[in-house]
Amino acid sequence: MRLEVFREQRILRMNLQLLRHGIGTRAASKAAGYLLAVWMVGLGAWAQVATRTHVSVASETRGTTFTVKVDDVAGNPASGGTVSFETAKGSLGSAFVENGAAELTVDKLPQGTRTVTTAYSGSEEYAASSSGISMNADASSLPDFALTASPTTASVSPGDFANITVTVTPENGFNDTVTLSCSGFPATVTCVFSPTTITPLANQPVTSTLQIQTQAPSGLGNAMIKPASAGPYIAYAIVLPGVLALAGLGALRRRSEVATLRVLGFMALLAAGGLGLGACNARYDYLKHPPSGNPGTAPGTYTITVSGYASLNGASVVSQTLNVALTVK
Repeated sequence: MRLEVFREQRILRMNLQLLRHGIGTRAASKAAGYLLAVWMVGLGAWAQVATRTHVSVASETRGTTFTVKVDDVAGNPASGGTVSFETAKGSLGSAFVENGAAELTVDKLPQGTRTVTTAYSGSEEYAASSSGISMNADASSLPDFALTASPTTASVSPGDFANITVTVTPENGFNDTVTLSCSGFPATVTCVFSPTTITPLANQPVTSTLQIQTQAPSGLGNAMIKPASAGPYIAYAIVLPGVLALAGLGALRRRSEVATLRVLGFMALLAAGGLGLGACNARYDYLKHPPSGNPGTAPGTYTITVSGYASLNGASVVSQTLNVALTVK
């Protein structure tokens, strides 16, 4: 990165020398803007602190646990960013870095895995780095499958979505249907698989697309709604019922022997009262209790667990999981 910056700066010095010999102001402005952009890139690269990653692994009854330490050259722990655990068949999952450490437990390693690479994404303050560790995945003769994905990290703004390709790789003749699901996400996030069930055939891996959809803020909060003037609405609530009331009174005072007019008079009076009370009550209720807004998905970090399970000939169930690190900006 530094060599690239120096190379660009050398080219720009040559361009500036040409500018001194009479090149137009438009070209000079363009070159000056380009120089500023290159210097900004260079400053950003120099501002990030170099990091190192160290990975250790432990085999347990519940699976294999990877522990990654991320620090600078002085040994100070890095903060922010994620670590992805990559194999030749795809990512085993990702984990957030907290206090210079990230940990991931996988149910099983894909058959034939020899190396796992831990890739630190970096952050605004710390530069990216990676390291690898040699593995020897346990061999088994039982039908099973491996669950991997690409990518296993996503960074979106509220209202945006991320697409992740989930891969099921059969092992030892496995050919049953695998059902996919995910958990650990907040109520404002949805996870949709397309398709939800997949069946590997002829020992070939199959894929499904996982779309993680976040929710954008919408509507107005209670504090944002300003009560409007109630004058026009009160006028409407009084004038119309008043006209109906006068009509009803006129009908009642007529000395007609037709009983129908008296009935209409009573109905007009009842309608007038109902309209008046209903209009005032609805307006009052709206001003005092306006509809609440939708804040959307809150910014933060979320670990989403992707699961796949299958029934082997109806006799036993096998399942695998992996973690997706979702960052909402």
